[in-house]
Amino acid sequence: MSPSIRPRTRGFTLIELLVVIAIIAVLIGLLLPAVQAAREAARRAQCTNNLKQLGLAAHNYVDVNLAFPQGGYFDPNNQAYSPWMHSYIVGLLPFFEQTNLYNAFNSSIRYYRNDVPANYTVHGAKISTLACPSDPKVLEGNGRFTANGEFPVRYMAGETSYRAISGPWPNPPRGASGSSTTTGQGPPIAGNGSPDPNWAAELANALGVIYMTSSTKIGDITDGTSNTLLIGEGVFGRLSQADQDCWHWWTAGNYGDSLQTAMYPPNPDKTLNFGDPTLTNGVTVFVISASSNHPGGCNFVFADGSVKFLKNTINSWPVSVNSNGKYLPTNIVVNTNGTYSTVPGTSWGVYQMLSTRNAGEVISADAF
Repeated sequence: MSPSIRPRTRGFTLIELLVVIAIIAVLIGLLLPAVQAAREAARRAQCTNNLKQLGLAAHNYVDVNLAFPQGGYFDPNNQAYSPWMHSYIVGLLPFFEQTNLYNAFNSSIRYYRNDVPANYTVHGAKISTLACPSDPKVLEGNGRFTANGEFPVRYMAGETSYRAISGPWPNPPRGASGSSTTTGQGPPIAGNGSPDPNWAAELANALGVIYMTSSTKIGDITDGTSNTLLIGEGVFGRLSQADQDCWHWWTAGNYGDSLQTAMYPPNPDKTLNFGDPTLTNGVTVFVISASSNHPGGCNFVFADGSVKFLKNTINSWPVSVNSNGKYLPTNIVVNTNGTYSTVPGTSWGVYQMLSTRNAGEVISADAF
């Protein structure tokens, strides 16, 4: 009688197991970048959609008011810190399904007030349409202002990733450093005890569509609405915690909050190589410039309502560090009357040309 023959079972050797684990690790390593790229593509698509909504809201605003919303207005009773009131976004609220929030807003009350609770709900609101998904901290942050003794309670404010492009420089009424001009504050209106004597010149020097006290009509954009920037991204999460408390307030009509410029190329902390945006005047450069967490550039909505992605490498005028350690465009002159001008013969960058509404430039469609 033959002994029963049992089938032999063979397990993995240690070497085979390690090879399998290595192969799985390689596959995961190959898959993760693809997953991350897919997620970023979805975030960028949502960001594009947000800007399209704002662009549509801006045009619906024009249909009703015959002009684009102003970037902020001047309140002579708000001299304690900033007299610049209420952003362009406040005006757009009814046009992107935020009518209830708009109806709760009291436009006669400045945003730096702790003693009047009328606008607390509006100022502190977090609105998903105003937040780029690639900049998630913008919905996590809360603007705070505690430096002035007038405001003993922390003031809470919601933030935005989207800011209007006021032109190639911050005017009016901000100087090259981002601080108030030394020639006065605001227009010569009733109640303003220290008006800017150069206000008319500064106002004429504001070349974008939405800026402080603006009232730009479609017909004023003679460069063509498809060649003129309206709103662009401004990333919040790359600021230090202290700076996150101070900037990107969506209700505030200030540079660094709801306004920015094309004075510096997109993502200047990367393209100008100053790295940490808190160094030298880096924070000032950063908060008045377009930026995003999308690889390679930023989304912008143009004055015709279209949304385009502009690369960091878009042609831009040169920037250098001056003797005071400040980053300034090489051929820009900061005049004593608070205006900006360029050295005669200066060639403007495509990016700067796109930021003007009526400078008469000719820009080829393949230049951006």
